[in-house]
Amino acid sequence: MRLTSFYLFAVLAMLMFGCRADELTKAEIVSGEAEFAIPLGKATTTIEDLLENFDDFTFIEITPDKMIHVKYRGDVLSQHADEFLSVTRDSVPPIIPLIDTTFITVPFSSPDVLEVDKAVYKTGVVGIAVSSTSYTGPVKLHVSLPQVSNNGVPLTWETTFDSPLTGPLGAVQLPGMSTDVSGYLLVPDNGVITIAYDAITENGMGDTITLDLVALVNTNIFFSYFEGYLGDVKHRGDRDTIYIDFFESWTQGDVYFEDPKITIFIENSFGVPTRSVIEVFDILTADGQRIPLQSDFIDTVNGIDFAYPTVPGEVATMVFDFTRENSNIVEVLGSRPIALDYKVDARMNPDTIVDLRGFVTDSSYYNIQVEVDLPLHGRVSGFGITDEFQIEFDGYDEVLEAEFKLVADNDIPLDIDGQAYFIDSSGVILDSLFDSGTTRIVSSAPVDFEGNVIDRTTQITYATFSDERFENIRKAAMISLEAFFSTFNEGQQSVKALKGQETEIRMGLKLLTE
Repeated sequence: MRLTSFYLFAVLAMLMFGCRADELTKAEIVSGEAEFAIPLGKATTTIEDLLENFDDFTFIEITPDKMIHVKYRGDVLSQHADEFLSVTRDSVPPIIPLIDTTFITVPFSSPDVLEVDKAVYKTGVVGIAVSSTSYTGPVKLHVSLPQVSNNGVPLTWETTFDSPLTGPLGAVQLPGMSTDVSGYLLVPDNGVITIAYDAITENGMGDTITLDLVALVNTNIFFSYFEGYLGDVKHRGDRDTIYIDFFESWTQGDVYFEDPKITIFIENSFGVPTRSVIEVFDILTADGQRIPLQSDFIDTVNGIDFAYPTVPGEVATMVFDFTRENSNIVEVLGSRPIALDYKVDARMNPDTIVDLRGFVTDSSYYNIQVEVDLPLHGRVSGFGITDEFQIEFDGYDEVLEAEFKLVADNDIPLDIDGQAYFIDSSGVILDSLFDSGTTRIVSSAPVDFEGNVIDRTTQITYATFSDERFENIRKAAMISLEAFFSTFNEGQQSVKALKGQETEIRMGLKLLTE
């Protein structure tokens, strides 16, 4: 979407140059038989008509007070729990050797400060491997993991094997001593798990022996749920760019918005304290600058604290606004922005408060979407834009003089000064529409101290072409249009552009022919 001069000038061109010789029969004779007054018609444009080229990420919102807001919205950037779950899964040792018949170990090696109160296996197989060379004869083996359970029943195995027993890697995974733990619950005791085994000989004495090696083997382990202190983990977000084509055709001038906003919409189903880490939040301007948005909420320490759910399956939503009170948004959005380049990461447990417990599920996610809000309440001074379109003249034979009269009745608080240049197919400027230079074609409606329109204004403009000038522009293939917008009082006062404000343009043509 962009503010356009094309609409107004296309109307003017249609009215001014849409007349053909056969229309002279409809004209009113003004003087003798050679001078004709031709009403070319009228056109009405509203403030909404001055906004064009919408896409799926650009829209107009009109508030109850009729204020028009032009909004640009970026992509929905999503981050899922996959990264955290993958890191945690990879930290589960594939083989845990038991140093003694009762062995205590930490179930996860990463993140370093991870303290799991509860976890649920999603998939995987846990089994036992054994090596025994110092004893000959049957051995009855019993292994238990009291912190791993299914429906309240701890995970245990029991089997009998013949010793000695060893394999190519020093141990053999015993048949019947493995379990699909999908859906099992892991509840560490103060952050650790206990694995215990009894190896009893069958020599009639019931002796208990220590085997050369007993190992817990973890295969394809994935978890669907974690609860506890889940570490200071950074989730890396994607980078996105919002294109702001309001200033696409800008050539000069200044603009000031009274109350612009950049809004971040956040959805979060991670049940842990989470804070934004904004690495990039820059405005790109029409004159090639990159200006960072500055705020206490944009640095490596501070950030935006996400709302987060307290119950698995719930989603917490929130909205955060960068405004003139907490950022330099007025300056950066008054610098003729053409894009917003941003990247927002998220950090879990940013304050590393271990006593603050939370949860993550395999369906946890956060969504971030950024929106730029430009309310049409502000001031503009000499805001220049350009447009071009093709044109062709024919049907104007034997014209001695043409005088165009433009009447603009306006209740939009914008002055519009304009000029049009007639250009041939080689790019040579043949002439201009107004021989006096840039000319006021629409006068701003007056406003009160609060920027509200209080009256309608009328501007009358003439453009006269002699036969030589008219003959010269017959070769024109294109018109280059320049428009300069200023709010009331030459851009010195902020005004409000409201729904329904309009400009009515009426045009007449007086022709002198042979």
